[in-house]
Amino acid sequence: MKLDGRGLTAIPGFINLHTHLGDSAAKELGLGLKLEEAVAPPHGFKHRFLREAKPETLIRHMANSLRDMVSTGTVFFADFREGGIEGVKLLREALKASLIKGLILGRPKHPSENGDFEGELEGLAKAADGLGVGSLGSYTDSQLKLIAEKFKGKIRAAHAAEALKRREEASEVERALRLLKPTFLVHLTHAEEWELEEASRRKVGVAVCLRSNATFGLGLPDVKKMVDLGLKVGLGTDNVMTCQPNLFSELEFASRVLRLVYRDSSFPPPSLLLKMVTVWPAEILGLKGRLGVLEEGAEASFFLADLEAANVAPVHRVLASIVHRVRPENVMLTFVEGKIAFTRLPPGEWES
Repeated sequence: MKLDGRGLTAIPGFINLHTHLGDSAAKELGLGLKLEEAVAPPHGFKHRFLREAKPETLIRHMANSLRDMVSTGTVFFADFREGGIEGVKLLREALKASLIKGLILGRPKHPSENGDFEGELEGLAKAADGLGVGSLGSYTDSQLKLIAEKFKGKIRAAHAAEALKRREEASEVERALRLLKPTFLVHLTHAEEWELEEASRRKVGVAVCLRSNATFGLGLPDVKKMVDLGLKVGLGTDNVMTCQPNLFSELEFASRVLRLVYRDSSFPPPSLLLKMVTVWPAEILGLKGRLGVLEEGAEASFFLADLEAANVAPVHRVLASIVHRVRPENVMLTFVEGKIAFTRLPPGEWES
């Protein structure tokens, strides 16, 4: 392939560590609802919507979200897929129309909807790339142990401490760490310091979803404490119902809102934020050296951005410009495993 890339800057492809692509057809319908009303299984709005929507509708809009992701420089994602085995199949169908890569983390149906829990787990473990548990409170300790056993050797992840817990409630973080032995945990918006310390001791990664947490009025996780404790942290965009899976929006929001929260104009530095969409999520997912870097031996999964565009130039600090100035329309080409997955360039400027 010949490409005139003069004036364009190569940037490692972004990795979105936490998505819910299944609710792409429900954009803004959950706005104004409390977290439990919007997403709690099995009767939260999202779950009712997914049960009632036609499969072809879900597939079409998931495919739209995948196209949007790759057009904004994202080359890999980890998705929590609702709906059991059938839910996994729907996302696999949507992926046929895109070159973007990802992990489908299947979720067992709520026990109240499941007549053969163990049988479904066995089928789900074969169909999915890994495990993505939503509400830990939906399962007993013995069920969580069984889930971990069936998904042994695969990526395991779970939501934890997204909302404030009541005093009598057990620690979701402790339960997840003890029973699931996860690869990474999602949110930790209200995790206590001892919980973060335990996650760090066990070398568990974290996916934080700042725009989503803000939309639901939940507060924000203590990213600085996580980093200080040595936790690897990745950014996720969470439910498409709430937030478009655009990591440029997530980067800029994170940069500005965390400075406000900590009243510290120096935190987070742009280099740290870019690690949270490249190097660290790659390490969390076991893809170190393959994704998130531009170096010999890595996959050719990256994007070319126009940093000479009017909204970006003049560039005085490249990393800060990527975080604060670059917009989706500045992404000219996205490559996934060496193939053009998206381009804004006219055909005369590149040839396959």
